[in-house]
Amino acid sequence: MNTDSERNAGTAPVGRAAWMEGGWGVMHHYRDDGSGDLNGFQEQTDRFDVETLAGQLEDLGARWLIMCVCHNASSLYWCSPNQTLEDYAGEPACSRRDLIADLAAALRPRNIHLIVYIWSWTEAQKNVRVQDALAPDYPQRWCDVIGEYSRRWGRQVSGWWFDGAHVNNEPSMARLAAAARSGNPDSAIAFNGGWGKLDRFVPDDDYCAGEHLCLPPCPGQYDNGALCHVLNPIGEYWGGCRGMEDGVYPEPKLNFTDERLIEFMKDWIVRNGAAVTLDVPFRSYRGVVGALGGVIPELYFRQLSAMSEKIRS
Repeated sequence: MNTDSERNAGTAPVGRAAWMEGGWGVMHHYRDDGSGDLNGFQEQTDRFDVETLAGQLEDLGARWLIMCVCHNASSLYWCSPNQTLEDYAGEPACSRRDLIADLAAALRPRNIHLIVYIWSWTEAQKNVRVQDALAPDYPQRWCDVIGEYSRRWGRQVSGWWFDGAHVNNEPSMARLAAAARSGNPDSAIAFNGGWGKLDRFVPDDDYCAGEHLCLPPCPGQYDNGALCHVLNPIGEYWGGCRGMEDGVYPEPKLNFTDERLIEFMKDWIVRNGAAVTLDVPFRSYRGVVGALGGVIPELYFRQLSAMSEKIRS
């Protein structure tokens, strides 16, 4: 654990994560519906309402969106085409719509950045066929997949958030970071070193991944050159809940009071100039609040709006 003086020793050079300083954003754990039906995933992805979501984020004053290309631990499919991935897997695994590109196109005019999420490791993935297909010569095949995405999206994507980094080793992460920056050398990158880890994990971190279920105090603005950043769900768990119950998502709930969330955000954003991302479930085109995506539900939008008003005043 770094000391306070080490955490705040010098400001990081103006660079990849500077646009995140003193800002906050939203994360969405985009997934398939659990049925294993690729056609159903295609439909839900085709219907994802990027314009309404972008308008909501603009109204809230959010500075970025972290979006799962695939939440590999719980979802079979990817929401952006990737020929390299499907060639390795030998079967379809991606949406026909490039949801990432469409989100970027809706967010950019509103000055909102897009960060993409991937679990790029060799185990704990729901789609075992893809997991096994990308495992040989690790991490080369993963780098090939990530590189195709990065070069196609270019500067439309401002950053990457790699989950599960604590299960691998640093040389692999350096190669993954290089692949992620192949289309945009200014991409801000974070590797998740595990739950509760708020400091810099590897040299390629531009900002700290900061996965946390509680609301910890801010340790300062930078840690060894990486912007301090924390990621929290405002619902009961990532994606709003721990999963469907009897095939349906439970009624949404808030994890924190408005007052507690506002004080937390003031600590991180206003007083320390660090960064916060709040995980939020979206409402699907079927009107279900869960992880299928499209619109921030009223319960969560109201709390985010109340919070945003207080920290902007």
